[in-house]
Amino acid sequence: MIVMTNGVTATKEFRELYNELILNVFGFSFEKWHKQDVWNEDYECYSIFDNGCMIANVSVYKMRLLLNGIQREYLQFGAVATREEYRGKGLSRTIMEHILGKYPDTQAFLLANDSVVELYPKFGFKPTRDKQPYLELKLDNAGEMRGLTVLDTRLDAYMRGRNQHSKIFDCLNSYGVNWFHLLYSYQDSVYEIPELDALVIARQRDRVLRLVDVMAQRPIHFNELLPYLFFENVEVIEFGFNPDWLGIKYKLRDYEIEDTHLFVKGDFGVEGYILPLLIRT
Repeated sequence: MIVMTNGVTATKEFRELYNELILNVFGFSFEKWHKQDVWNEDYECYSIFDNGCMIANVSVYKMRLLLNGIQREYLQFGAVATREEYRGKGLSRTIMEHILGKYPDTQAFLLANDSVVELYPKFGFKPTRDKQPYLELKLDNAGEMRGLTVLDTRLDAYMRGRNQHSKIFDCLNSYGVNWFHLLYSYQDSVYEIPELDALVIARQRDRVLRLVDVMAQRPIHFNELLPYLFFENVEVIEFGFNPDWLGIKYKLRDYEIEDTHLFVKGDFGVEGYILPLLIRT
């Protein structure tokens, strides 16, 4: 039997079983995310149990995407996990079919690694490729950004207060999944710019600055943001989001990350976009 659980119905026991499965399969757990208390009805887990042990799971995040300025509903699949001793029995396939049967008219997307790229076309998913927005410019600033820890209450206020979105491709209910990425991947890369009412997630590697996200509570232009970025010897800025709302002309190239492939069931209906880094599951 397949059991559906979301952030409202999940018990302490379920969270422990879910964390144990994810730790067993992927090497991490959702414990920090669960403690943040941001899990709601948008994130659903579909699980199979055997003698009180969770042996397989597929999760979906019900996302309200903004595509070409139009709000549309999509499912993002993730946490597709089966214990090694139970693999080869079609458990993931059974759960996938169950979810797609429950949401027959909802389009969907997912990110898959090399080992499972042959699985998802069987469910109607097609491989696609998004684009990397970037600018070539020299940046050598002193800047005035202030670092924030994930424990700072201002961080949550910035995330809740975000009201600037890309009209090309964005997500309107990304709060919970944004928190996951900040807790696990970018906890040391978060800065605030109070003068702009903005939060910046940024990381430099060699001469490339990755602006993972900018969460703004009011309209700002990239030229306003630029003087605050305190990074040196930068020659390229890559955006982890679609920066059309910053009022700049940027370039696009294929977005590539090793062992990660984007699949879509249906069609986004947009061109020249990046799937925002902070909404990926």
